[in-house]
Amino acid sequence: MTDTIDKVASTNSPTKQATRYLVNCTFIVMAWHQRLLEIKNKSQREPFQEEGDSPTTAYLQFFRTTISASDAAKLKRCQHMDDVAMQPAFIALWQQVESKLLQNDANQSTLGNKSSDNTFAAWLAVAWVLSQVRTVDERYLVASTGKSKRQLNNTLARVAGQRQDDSERALITPLRFEKLISARDPDNFVSLLARMVAQLQQQGQAINTIWLANDILHWFADYQGSNYRTPKDKLTVQWSLTYYQMHSD
Repeated sequence: MTDTIDKVASTNSPTKQATRYLVNCTFIVMAWHQRLLEIKNKSQREPFQEEGDSPTTAYLQFFRTTISASDAAKLKRCQHMDDVAMQPAFIALWQQVESKLLQNDANQSTLGNKSSDNTFAAWLAVAWVLSQVRTVDERYLVASTGKSKRQLNNTLARVAGQRQDDSERALITPLRFEKLISARDPDNFVSLLARMVAQLQQQGQAINTIWLANDILHWFADYQGSNYRTPKDKLTVQWSLTYYQMHSD
C-alpha cells in the first residue's frame, strides 16, 4: 500500500462530503498523518517531485522538523484529551491549523470566544484518534443517489458495520457501536472512538483518515448545538444509518 500524500491529492482527491468540516485544513491533516506513518515505517522520504507548488510538500517538511519518533509515540499512548494538548505532535498540528483557520473569515468568530474552546477540543480529538491509524484507506467513494451512497461513503461506521468473514457478526458489535453514538460528552466520545479505531486496526481494517477527521469535527459541531437543521443532519444519525445498513445487508 502506498500512503503518499501526492498520490492522494493528485489522483484521488477528497470529496466535498469528506472535507466539509475540515474546510481548508485537508492538506495539513494529510501531511501531519503522513509524518506519523513515516515514523512508523522508519523511512524519511525525499521531498515530493511534483509539477508546481504543492501545499502538502511544505506542510510535510514542517512536520518532519517538528515531530520526532518520540513525539509520535507519546501521542499514541495518551489516555485523555488533556494529555494530548501537551504533546509536541499535537502542538505542531495546531500551529498549522490555527493559522489556516485565522485566514478564513468564516472561522474568525469561532476562534474568538466560547467556541474557541470547542474548536481546540475538536482538534485535540482529531490528533488523538488519527494517531491510532496505521493502515490507511485512500479511497474517496461517493455514489450519487440511493442506498449505495451510504455504503460507499468511506466512514468509520461503514467499516465498523462490515461482517466478520462469512459470519453474521459485525466487526464492531451493536452494543459497542451504540455506546459510541450515545456518548454525550467529548471525553467519553473521543475515548470510545479511539479504542474503536484501535480495534479495527488490530482487525486489519484500513481507515480513511480524512473521512475520520471530518466526522470528528462534525460531531463537535453537533455538540456545539447549532450545526444541524434536522435530526438526519447529525453525525450520529448518519453513522447509525450506515452501520445498520451494512450490518443488515
